[in-house]
Amino acid sequence: MSLSTAHRTVGSADDPAWFRHVLGQYPTGVCVITAQPEDGPPIGMVVGSFSSVSLNPPLVGFYPSVTSETWPHLQRAGNWCVNILAAHQTDVCRRIATAPLAERFDGVPWRPAPSGAPIIDGAVAWIDCVPVAVHDAGDHKIALAEVRHLDTASTELPLLFFRSGYGSFAPLTLTAYDPEMRLTRPLRHFELIRSIAQELPDHGLRCLVTAPVSDSVVVVGQLDPPSATPSAQPTTLVGQRLPFRPHGPSIFEAWAPEREQEAWVARFAPDSQEAEIRALARIRERGFSIGLGSEGHRRFAAALERLAAEPGAVGNEELDALVASLDYEPPELSDEVLAQARVISAPVFDNEGNPVLALTVFGFKARPDVVRAAIAAVTACAGRATSSLGS
Repeated sequence: MSLSTAHRTVGSADDPAWFRHVLGQYPTGVCVITAQPEDGPPIGMVVGSFSSVSLNPPLVGFYPSVTSETWPHLQRAGNWCVNILAAHQTDVCRRIATAPLAERFDGVPWRPAPSGAPIIDGAVAWIDCVPVAVHDAGDHKIALAEVRHLDTASTELPLLFFRSGYGSFAPLTLTAYDPEMRLTRPLRHFELIRSIAQELPDHGLRCLVTAPVSDSVVVVGQLDPPSATPSAQPTTLVGQRLPFRPHGPSIFEAWAPEREQEAWVARFAPDSQEAEIRALARIRERGFSIGLGSEGHRRFAAALERLAAEPGAVGNEELDALVASLDYEPPELSDEVLAQARVISAPVFDNEGNPVLALTVFGFKARPDVVRAAIAAVTACAGRATSSLGS
């Protein structure tokens, strides 16, 4: 034990300021509990003490102060809607927290939930519920509600409250959300190999984990090194669907059955088909795919940045055209060629030998030694990930 630790005065739990200070080290989300009275304007109350309580039955809870002026109005309501605010909605949070009760929704767009309670436009998610119990808990109440309807409403990151301030967070690892249950298998694969893939950010490499889904490549996970600028606005491509089109990366087709490969090659123009056959062979021989820097790559990277900041900002036709302009699988990997490398992808196989995920690293310096190290890191990780899936 250090001297500073041994002689530190431990604060008392009876000191409210110290209690708030210590508990303030734990970040919480920011929610607005809304209701629509039969005889008046909608009401809302900001809470940071919201949580899920039970799956069966589906219960949620929050903890209003006994001195809250809004709580008695909410308690009389027959339905509540929990709105999980997005990172950009601090103005909504402050208005509902400070405006007079009857004016809190002035200028705040909303639509009714199935119960009629307000769903605030731009909220990350909403949970429509029915009050079932209220219990005493010191200077607060424990309010429980049974969930009737719920949905996600935005791909934005949530608003957080931490150390008496509002903000968001810079995600180092994210997983795609799958409300329609179309990504169950790829997401399970990602969860199984996540700890292995996390080694790539430890090498300073940014990594996207993608999976083929129908006619798209879906970003199911993102792993980033700690940001040098943590205050920067966090962005993510997780959940983004990218076109699986010629002349894009063929990492998933290189090990596909022969008939599927033939169908893939047939999608190319006749004068490009032989080159694509050779490109697929290079990927199989090398065990990875490599993309080079070019004007097309720079435009594609810029489009991805736009998509990360604002999902839907780039249309499918524009993405198709950008994918077609990319430069992949050079015949030789000389130092001169490696100095142009921008992305490297390695496949992860399932227990039947099918490529089900790709680990794609980028953001490395375009130097031959750095690129070789990146190739070694991503192929080694992909190999261990394949073993973890039982292949």
